[in-house]
Amino acid sequence: MCGWDRLCFCLLVFLFSCSDAAAAEKQQVVLTSEGGLEWDSNKKTLTAEEKALVVRGDTALGADKITAYYKDGPNGENSEVYLVKAVGNVIITTPKQTVYSDSGVYEIDKSVIVLKGNPVKLFAGQEQMTARILELWQNEDMAVARQNVVAQKDSRRLEADIVRAYFIKGKQGDKTQVERFEAENNVVITNDKEKVQGDFGVYLVDKETATLQGNVKISQGNNFIVGEVADINMKTGVSRLQMLSEKGKSKKQVRGVFVPDSEKKQKPVVDEKPKTGAVLKESKSGKGREENEKRIDSSDAAKQ
Repeated sequence: MCGWDRLCFCLLVFLFSCSDAAAAEKQQVVLTSEGGLEWDSNKKTLTAEEKALVVRGDTALGADKITAYYKDGPNGENSEVYLVKAVGNVIITTPKQTVYSDSGVYEIDKSVIVLKGNPVKLFAGQEQMTARILELWQNEDMAVARQNVVAQKDSRRLEADIVRAYFIKGKQGDKTQVERFEAENNVVITNDKEKVQGDFGVYLVDKETATLQGNVKISQGNNFIVGEVADINMKTGVSRLQMLSEKGKSKKQVRGVFVPDSEKKQKPVVDEKPKTGAVLKESKSGKGREENEKRIDSSDAAKQ
């Protein structure tokens, strides 16, 4: 890359940074790199090949490689970044969460970040969530996790095919928490005392209560009860299970099975359970991730 290309890049970064001066509703987008930058004026891209960082408002995205796509404004002025693609040891930090993944796509106009990994890891306060695909919807204060989803805090573990995490509105100091989880398909909630299964569930984090619907099963060891709707208090261990009544039909009964100790020893009861998320491997590229974390921390310190 020639010196003129480098100078032009600096000017483009300045234009991106200042584009919101003409449009107050838009936030600055700044791309930096320690390992060199490539500007392709034909494709309208800026690529950072090493130790790259994108900052937009209070969102910072670090990765091994970042490509920013931009478009020109009226009369070719006030260029704006509209899409960012990141690959390798991706780290995203916001006031509400920290996310680690293998790759990510940031749609600037929609304020949506789609991340993929094996697994993607989200940390929000004391809550941890892993999945293969995670969408951050920043304007809605929501994250949608798909495939092998596990949300965990202490001994409580929530598993499902799809989980939506809704974050508390506004700032809660350094302990911003998830307000609630909405889970669907093969939902399993476990703690030290019991396991609850169903087709759909809502878990309120602060109250530690859950409501499950559809093929509900509550188990304690080999003992279990089944029904259609369950209200569970994970703090007290008290659960209420009932069946839904259908118009013109008699209401079905809730059924419970309790296995005596003698029978348990002779023939264990097989507990059929829905599919749960497999244990996912840790990323092997920890070194690059640590470097990206340091870079984001440096960026935060500079802003202060």
